[in-house]
Amino acid sequence: MMDYLMLGVSLGLAAGMSPGPLLTYTIVATLRGGGKAGVAVGMAPLLTDIPIILLSLWILHQVPEQVVHLLGIAGGLFVIYLGWETARSAQKAPALALDTEVDVSQALGRGILVNFLNPNPYIFWATVGGPILVRAYRETPVYAAAFLVAFYTLLVGAHVAIALFVHRQRDALQGGWYRRALFLLAVLLITVGIRLIVENGTAIGW
Repeated sequence: MMDYLMLGVSLGLAAGMSPGPLLTYTIVATLRGGGKAGVAVGMAPLLTDIPIILLSLWILHQVPEQVVHLLGIAGGLFVIYLGWETARSAQKAPALALDTEVDVSQALGRGILVNFLNPNPYIFWATVGGPILVRAYRETPVYAAAFLVAFYTLLVGAHVAIALFVHRQRDALQGGWYRRALFLLAVLLITVGIRLIVENGTAIGW
């Protein structure tokens, strides 16, 4: 069982710390709405990934690879939209935006949508996590459960830790620095979105 625990810890931490649409939006939500919003976004995988795991395992054997890439293009477009919205909010941000009221459920909903439209979880579970999970389950369901618990503890834990760290540093991002931070994150979101579109478009021969 220790092998599967270590696999879950290693892969979960790597996924949680890797730059991507969900981590970037976790930081954006924290800066715009505070720690609660960022933590809510960071916990989105707990709500999205069960169907993603099941769908990915099914996709692995049933549908053409193009379907995953088309989903990636849709995800890229949505991430670009989030970047555009963040840039607009940066222009309108007040000199001090540390007590902004935020709809945490809205932040969570957007985090869920970002993760659903992000091809990375589908690709991971179809190519890496899925085979590990199947192998572990064939040995004993306990090993499969150990892998999943370790993976999501580190994945979500990394996102939550980053959100709380950013929240504590918000005092240093007052005024112009706050607007600059939002604008840079907007650029990052748009860049990530473009990369998703280009990578997935290239994969299907666009």
